[in-house]
Amino acid sequence: MNDIWAIASEYPTGIFTIINLVLIGYWLLVAIGLMDFDFFDLDVDTDTSVDDIGGFATFLATLGFTGVPVTIVLTILFFCAWGICYIGAKLLLSWLDISMISVLLGTVILIASFIVAIPVTNMIVRPLRKLFRKLYAESNNQDLVGRPVKVRSSRVDATFGEAVCAHKGASLLLKVRTATPEKIFTRGDVAVLVEYNSDKHIYYIVDQKEFETN
Repeated sequence: MNDIWAIASEYPTGIFTIINLVLIGYWLLVAIGLMDFDFFDLDVDTDTSVDDIGGFATFLATLGFTGVPVTIVLTILFFCAWGICYIGAKLLLSWLDISMISVLLGTVILIASFIVAIPVTNMIVRPLRKLFRKLYAESNNQDLVGRPVKVRSSRVDATFGEAVCAHKGASLLLKVRTATPEKIFTRGDVAVLVEYNSDKHIYYIVDQKEFETN
């Protein structure tokens, strides 16, 4: 156990260890509703042209990471890179003393691990595309407008929020925003979907009582 922690905490594996700890923290915040499931909002559809997107999203599309939320892609990518780097460090660095050679070799392992993790992640992500395409087809639908939802996140305002909607026997997790900027919902509140933004994949909600009176 001590050997495992020693390799995981030292260079180069320690770089990926830190990144993965941040990702674990992110998913914990998602689990308790303090952050959006797709916090970076960079998921790229499979039929999107690379010319129509930019920056980091272009990089992901170039690597073939399309159709799956970027947070899931990054989680898989860095966990794969960590595993490959750990094995490489254990096999190649455990017998070296701290020296310039071990640092240089560690840097090579770090870079190589990330590069090798890309096709591995692509293979893992590929079957997930059909799943998320189906989820988007079911949840990103104008037919849901007018249905009640229950707020799942700690709050819903004009820039943040998630809610659960019962649809066809399944509970759909939707990204939602308030239709009126001054209104704020809290966890457990019941609201109604009144509008869908197909570009951002988000729904706008109003209070159920307000919807019924109108």
